[in-house]
Amino acid sequence: MKTSRFSALRFAVAALSLSLFSAAASAQDTAPALTAYYGVKDALVATDAAKAKAQATSLTAALSKVEAAKLSATDKKALAMAKTHAAAIGKSTDVDDQRAQFEMLSTSMISLAKATKPAKSYVQFCPMAANGKGASWLSDKKEVRNPYYGDKMLKCGSVKEVI
Repeated sequence: MKTSRFSALRFAVAALSLSLFSAAASAQDTAPALTAYYGVKDALVATDAAKAKAQATSLTAALSKVEAAKLSATDKKALAMAKTHAAAIGKSTDVDDQRAQFEMLSTSMISLAKATKPAKSYVQFCPMAANGKGASWLSDKKEVRNPYYGDKMLKCGSVKEVI
């Protein structure tokens, strides 16, 4: 009986270790994507469509390097959606269109950041974005800089969560 308890304990420790290893590996995979995402966000804060387009291209490339096999089914879906919306931003030269895609990109990136925790991130929220429905985004800084309105409402929003 002691042997079976010991075996079960060893199995549990091994499973936990593997789970932690997978999360750490995924964090390493998603860190470059998160950095590229911040570049898109900063370009939208500056209302710079050309820079947002270039940064989104970098983000698409970084997302393509994330090992989807290490992610849960839900997180794989978030990764696929992030790729789709980053690519759409990378094809657009209209900042309003880019901001609409950024809303959906942010939802996916928030899910990925929560799953992999590559770096300390702040989930920020503007209640006026998305035609008054409100929209979230990630930031590497606590200070709010609104990508949905840029200099029109630069500080509109608040930190809702720290990842």
